[in-house]
Amino acid sequence: MPVLAALALLFASFTSPRPQEAPAPAAEVPALRRVLVLGASLSHGYGLEKEAGARIALADVVDASILAAHEPVRSKTSLLFFVGPMPTGKAQVAAGAAEDPTLVVGLDYLFWYAYGFFPREDERLAMLEKGLAELEVFACPLLVGDAPDVGDATRVPAIGTQPAREGLLDPDQVPAVKVRAKINARIRAWAAAKKNVVVVPLSELVESRHADEDLVIHGNRWPKSALSGLVQDDRLHPTLEGTIALWLGSLDALVSGNSEIPVSAFDWDAGRISRRLHAIADARHTPKKQEGAAVGDER
Repeated sequence: MPVLAALALLFASFTSPRPQEAPAPAAEVPALRRVLVLGASLSHGYGLEKEAGARIALADVVDASILAAHEPVRSKTSLLFFVGPMPTGKAQVAAGAAEDPTLVVGLDYLFWYAYGFFPREDERLAMLEKGLAELEVFACPLLVGDAPDVGDATRVPAIGTQPAREGLLDPDQVPAVKVRAKINARIRAWAAAKKNVVVVPLSELVESRHADEDLVIHGNRWPKSALSGLVQDDRLHPTLEGTIALWLGSLDALVSGNSEIPVSAFDWDAGRISRRLHAIADARHTPKKQEGAAVGDER
């Protein structure tokens, strides 16, 4: 599908009251000079390459939203975080710290410290402590997500002619409701004791797509009839539009929780961010297409 047609379909589902002209670049914001993204499959951009035509990750979404002068956003993420959360998380933090970041974005960094197979439910909390301890190496502003309820990803319902099937998550990988509440309470208590940490309420953002009302994030409105389009068919990973919405919701938390990062440092228009991402995807895809090679990870 041509890019312009894809964009028209993608953003027919929501409206933005902002004018089409891009806002002027913001003044330099020290915290945005070197942004680093850590995390698992969501941050790595699982499934977005198929939609965009080339590799797109959360780091690209972050980059496309920043108006202040900044270096290219760094990305230290892994699709296979779930295979070994402790060594993977430790390696990401070590590699990321070497970049001397001024802001760390770890929306799903803690996910596999809470989800996964555990002999006992209470062991999830012990595992979480190890993930939190890893993040304490960062003194710069740190944005972390809490543990959302993605239990519906254990089974994918019938879609069209496709029958229902098992999901990406096993039911035993999903924390019990009471345990997840304890996990999120611990994340918030840990963050409250640290001036540099802001928690993104992923649990609330994920829950909002099930609500019987429109989703409104900083002037962008997604009608309730279109909220299913924010999540891929696996019911776990966001679509490109969903990733943009998730990041804008995360930015709301960031600017509310850190007075040194102004609202004016970002473009909040989801449509403009999407157009920039498709331009990035086209630029990555075209050289490969000309060379007759497969599109790969160009990070």
